[in-house]
Amino acid sequence: MAGIKDVARAAGVSVSTVSYVLSGKRAISEKTSSKVMEAVRELRYTPDASAQKMRGRRNQILAVSEPIRGDINEAKYNAYFLHTAWQAKNAGYDVLLLTGEDAVDDIQRVTRSNMVDGVVLLDIVEDDDRVMQADSYGKPCVAIGYPANRGDCACVDVDFDAAATMAMDYLHERGHRTMALLRDNERDYARGSGYVVTLRQRMLDRAAGLGMRVVESGKNEAGSFDAAAFVRELMAIDPRPTAIVNQAGATVLNMVMQELVERGLDIPSDISVLSVGTFFENDLVVRPVTEIPLMPRLLCSKAVGLLVSAVEGGADIADAGEFVLPQVQEHGSVHAVDPDDEAGLDVPPPYSKTSLTESVA
Repeated sequence: MAGIKDVARAAGVSVSTVSYVLSGKRAISEKTSSKVMEAVRELRYTPDASAQKMRGRRNQILAVSEPIRGDINEAKYNAYFLHTAWQAKNAGYDVLLLTGEDAVDDIQRVTRSNMVDGVVLLDIVEDDDRVMQADSYGKPCVAIGYPANRGDCACVDVDFDAAATMAMDYLHERGHRTMALLRDNERDYARGSGYVVTLRQRMLDRAAGLGMRVVESGKNEAGSFDAAAFVRELMAIDPRPTAIVNQAGATVLNMVMQELVERGLDIPSDISVLSVGTFFENDLVVRPVTEIPLMPRLLCSKAVGLLVSAVEGGADIADAGEFVLPQVQEHGSVHAVDPDDEAGLDVPPPYSKTSLTESVA
């Protein structure tokens, strides 16, 4: 079994440098840290006898891995971190937030040096290296999200298959047959943000099964969405959509709703709005919107509870997984329509072309 001297030799550094990199007690250059962590991975090093003694005691610290990106949704980011921290506090733990881009290295550094007792992973993508490397941490690990490959990581999440079915059934039961899908930030689709991709596809699948027509907005690039063009193009569709299904954040949705108001359209009597997989509790929207929301408070409670059961009770949670059923929160933005009335909104269309694309499941 490799020891700390082997790691130091392989990395070309001193034993004390390896110790500092693993413990985080002293600032070490990124280049040197990378060499040390590469040697740790190659040698599959875990702390030796002195560190093993430390395993008998808990530090009462949980690591929370949530890398910061330039296009993050601050409301969702803050909600998940704060609820995780709150649940940890209630259980008697502090949290150590890991925000770096080299997330796996960061987690291995704090777990292998026994700085933390367990790990919570946030902002999960479809092929998430943090999840797939869970067996290398030597500590229990829970992800809030369901990636394609779970590895040895426990997972909890909203049942987005059920959320998609609920959304389409909710509109179908109220007579809606043609709708516009307002897309989320395009980077979330591109990077494979698990629930965003899954939710969109399942909604399209369910709509197709119900015989509903869905047209999608153009790409919602960060900071450059043209709400006026979206509304103009929406009005040109024949038959006109009677509902907007929203995956976008509050800023983009606010722009769209304001544009509807400026064109003299009323929500919901002229057009309905249903938001799915969003979290507007701590976000400012220009008017309340009926929502099938994310549930950070409940998910974080379940995740921390599961992790603490492993840390304190020795429970094997590697294969644990739980889906939470979604809920509709009514805020009066969805109106029932006559499904046989294909005239759509009672507003004359001033445009004959549209860049909205019809979705095929």
